[in-house]
Amino acid sequence: MFNAILAWVKDEKVFLKVQSGTGDNLQDEDVQKGSVDYCLWSTFKPECIDIDGELDMECLDGGMVLFKECADTKTALQACYKEAFGKEYDENEMVVILGE
Repeated sequence: MFNAILAWVKDEKVFLKVQSGTGDNLQDEDVQKGSVDYCLWSTFKPECIDIDGELDMECLDGGMVLFKECADTKTALQACYKEAFGKEYDENEMVVILGE
């Protein structure tokens, strides 16, 4: 399992952050439906790039993806990309900047 991934999505011009779940958000009804793992995702857009200041980010959207088996990094990234942007994962559209 992974801790977190930060990627730049070229066509959308946003950052996608994917973070593995700790188990706190997995509800009894999720477990009854067969879910055993989840991850959280958020999309962020830089407000401006100012070399003299901080890189302020606007959070655009976020959500949670449930899995029926423990998700590896690639599976989590693909599922979160699909949920965030409503289209199939395209490896060429992303640049993974940081992964823990």
